[in-house]
Amino acid sequence: MEQGHSPRKQPDAAAQPAVLSVVRAPLRLACPAEPAPTEWDEELARLLEWLGIAADLAPVGPADRAPLFAPWLGWRPAAFQLGGAPGLPQALFAASYCREHARAAVSGQGGTDVVLMSPHPATCAPLPQPGVLAAMLRAARSEGRERIALVGHARHRAGLAAMLQAAGEPVAEALAIEDALVPLASASPPWDAVIAMPEWRSTVFTLLARASGVRGAWPMLWQGEAGPVAITAEAAGEGECETLALDASALVHALALALDAAGAACAAWRLHDAWARLRDSGATTAGRGAGDAPYATLLSDSAFLARLCKDTGSSKRKQAEWLAIKSEKSAIFGSQTPVMRVVS
Repeated sequence: MEQGHSPRKQPDAAAQPAVLSVVRAPLRLACPAEPAPTEWDEELARLLEWLGIAADLAPVGPADRAPLFAPWLGWRPAAFQLGGAPGLPQALFAASYCREHARAAVSGQGGTDVVLMSPHPATCAPLPQPGVLAAMLRAARSEGRERIALVGHARHRAGLAAMLQAAGEPVAEALAIEDALVPLASASPPWDAVIAMPEWRSTVFTLLARASGVRGAWPMLWQGEAGPVAITAEAAGEGECETLALDASALVHALALALDAAGAACAAWRLHDAWARLRDSGATTAGRGAGDAPYATLLSDSAFLARLCKDTGSSKRKQAEWLAIKSEKSAIFGSQTPVMRVVS
């Protein structure tokens, strides 16, 4: 019998060790049917490219779970009055964020970090539904906001206080608008979260904006039962809603909120940190920094974003974090859940 080498047995494909690869789904953002203004669209693309994030922007559908992303839509605070404007997004409550850099801060810390919440007018008659109030309090607490005030009509103060007591919130306080005016107008309001009843939202917004020096738009998050349903903006002015001119800070902060809500906490933190360091270097825009001159460099909003993405001339000092998004530590450790795919 002729002897020879036996053919080598081919390994079974099923027996080969599996290889794990990380698959990052693109950021899903739902957009209005009408396209975004060109300047907003271009600057959003610039920021996403700088962050290295692929984004899927598509018109919102009837069963879309991604939040509507339209920071160029500027709702007016007065749109909450008289039962609410007809076009208000359907939500439990709205939360607008006023985040401003601390001018002349030696350590780069501090600044304004306050959220203004209001129940959706449809959930108020005239006091908020207990479940909606509880949701607003949970949202504020989840961001580490401990100093919370409820502001409404004087005749409703006792009712609001009773609701706080029933919700187990002994630290939060209920105030009549007359008692809240002076603290709200101070340079450093004593609260980091203010829940204003719809009729008083415009007054509270105006006072907080004046105290912080922020003349531009605030990022506005509309919260539903299952999470954010829309991210728009809120801005002073007449009427109910308006398409805003490009606002660099509003875009940065709105995108950071969207990234954080989508699980991209590291990108959200990096984006806000770059904004804070650029502000710390003295760069400002027309809607920011009352009192900065003559020690600041006034930039157009597009030039501000271009410098942010180039990361040139920015401060190297550690900056105060933003309560609305995860901290640097929690963003890096365990805040993201990438999808894993087995490749054999």
